[in-house]
Amino acid sequence: MEVNDERTLKLSGSSRVVSDYFEICIHNILFQRHVYPKEDFKVIRKFGLNLVYSKDDEVISYIKQITRQLHRWIVDGKINVLTMLIVSKETNQVSEKWMFHIDLVHDKSEEDPSSTSNNRNVKGVKTLEDIQKEIQLIIRQISSSITFLPEFEDPQTFKILVHTTDNFEAPKDWDDANLSTDIEGKGVESVKFDNFATGNHKVSTFVTYQTREQ
Repeated sequence: MEVNDERTLKLSGSSRVVSDYFEICIHNILFQRHVYPKEDFKVIRKFGLNLVYSKDDEVISYIKQITRQLHRWIVDGKINVLTMLIVSKETNQVSEKWMFHIDLVHDKSEEDPSSTSNNRNVKGVKTLEDIQKEIQLIIRQISSSITFLPEFEDPQTFKILVHTTDNFEAPKDWDDANLSTDIEGKGVESVKFDNFATGNHKVSTFVTYQTREQ
């Protein structure tokens, strides 16, 4: 990971943290929402936590391919939303939608000539440890979401979509414009989790789902 002497993230390092967060969240959501059996996962250490990670080679390859490309697009500022859809295998309808909003932020300390070795700890400059603590909180919130998210009534699969900036068109194999992301029916609710931010990016996480009480 690319960091400077003050341990604040540069753009590439910031983008890597964001893409790593996406990767871990996808695996964690697949586990928590029982999209795949629990025995298909293993425990790894990431962001200072013991987290679950798929053992399925096909799933790993698909997610890795996505996050590698996402890292490049995040560096270039070409993506602003990542959406993970959990879709019914029987009806092909969206059962649940997870959205990750990516906003560019500006770390003024990078251009402030007064940011010398004597004032490296000024307010607003985050260390990797600071960012990791924020991510830990969100991952715990996602894991706790099973207390209010309803169980699925039929087998599910998942799909990853990207929403790019206006001045960038994603390759054809990433074009899912015809795929509906709406959750049909009544009783649709959304929950926003905490944010985390680096010196370059702010990430907001949401889940939209359909309640069983309709």
